[in-house]
Amino acid sequence: MAKLFAADLRGALDFKLSEVLRFDLLLGVIGGTAAGFLAWKQPAVVIAVSPWMAASVGVVIGAVVAGLSVLVAFLDQPFLRKLRAINQSPVRYLAPFLFTAVLGIFSVALLTAVACFTPTAPAAPFIAVVGIAAFAGFWTLFSLIPGLDTLVQFVELKLEALDVPDDIVQLGSTTRVTPVAGRQIHS
Repeated sequence: MAKLFAADLRGALDFKLSEVLRFDLLLGVIGGTAAGFLAWKQPAVVIAVSPWMAASVGVVIGAVVAGLSVLVAFLDQPFLRKLRAINQSPVRYLAPFLFTAVLGIFSVALLTAVACFTPTAPAAPFIAVVGIAAFAGFWTLFSLIPGLDTLVQFVELKLEALDVPDDIVQLGSTTRVTPVAGRQIHS
């Protein structure tokens, strides 16, 4: 049976509710609400600003691709074996960046739609599109912060992995690697 569109990506983005309900979502809601209000009062300003917002989101997408490249470059075979030994998936460290990239793509599409409106467009659809586009745009911008936090966690994990031999077989029969609160230790 053929895979559904982007099935692996959807699997990687299978977040828990606690991973979605964070400050970046709240800031996206605030930004979307403020932009919707501004669209009601000053539609010409919103239309003029939308290309700048789309460009900002584009910069974030570029930063995300760079962050993903850094992470993937460090996923060599010895490190992947260490992650497997502690039952950690490497996708856990990629997921926040993948989420930001996907959200950014939708944001740019919506912000492009905003730029196509005129100040005399019907208010209700214009305000709705602006609110959703700004919500997605601001969420994209602020979701880069948790992604950077994940990057720091990944670097700390790489540092801790220095103490574990590259070949798990070298650990011997009496030593094993166990996950403790998301960290690896020798026991």
